[in-house]
Amino acid sequence: MHILITGTSSGIGHGLAQEYLARGAKVWGISRRRADDLVNEPNYHHIQLDLTNHKAIEEQLPGFICDSKRFDMVILNAGVLGPVRWMSEVNAEAMQQVMDINVWSNKVLLDLLFTLKKDIRQVVGMSTKASLRSTPGWGPYAVSKAALNMLMNVYAQEHSETHFIAFAPGLVDSEIQETIWNIKETDKYPAVERLQQARYTEDMPDSRAAAAKLIWGMEKARELESGSFTDVRDM
Repeated sequence: MHILITGTSSGIGHGLAQEYLARGAKVWGISRRRADDLVNEPNYHHIQLDLTNHKAIEEQLPGFICDSKRFDMVILNAGVLGPVRWMSEVNAEAMQQVMDINVWSNKVLLDLLFTLKKDIRQVVGMSTKASLRSTPGWGPYAVSKAALNMLMNVYAQEHSETHFIAFAPGLVDSEIQETIWNIKETDKYPAVERLQQARYTEDMPDSRAAAAKLIWGMEKARELESGSFTDVRDM
């Protein structure tokens, strides 16, 4: 299998890369930082790239993936939580930063892959149930992930040869959870308190422990209509 994953330096992307490599897949990883435990793997290819630098994607990605004519899975995992505040407290510049990484970098990457005529079986956009119904403080993240859901839906209509899915991975310990762990205003943001209570319990496994279930869920999602949304906990 040939797998392309964004955000492989930590969190879900890192766990998925580890699991795919353990299964004998070839993995192309894109992230701002290098994961030292992956770079010595013979089937792992890595490029350090800031996905908010759209020009760099267009200039550097073609050479990076030139050895693969196909990808069985493209996992658009890289993302940021953004500011956890009331929406009225978040300025347009902060919103744009969240949208750049959570939405527009994925569009640039997908457009390039299709321009290069890569044979892509499935594209997974890592989403969240917050994209369906947000809670106080989750505005920037929820808006960006709702836009990602629609991005998957639009591309599904335009590229019928590829299966697209907006996929919520459930509770997985990651850098985003580390940010949430350090938020003090739990009375103001009820969802924060719930996530803090779930951390370090069996309800929130680390990314390596969750990887096998996520891969199962992403593969099973091919049975669903292309361009739809699903949560691994509902499968």
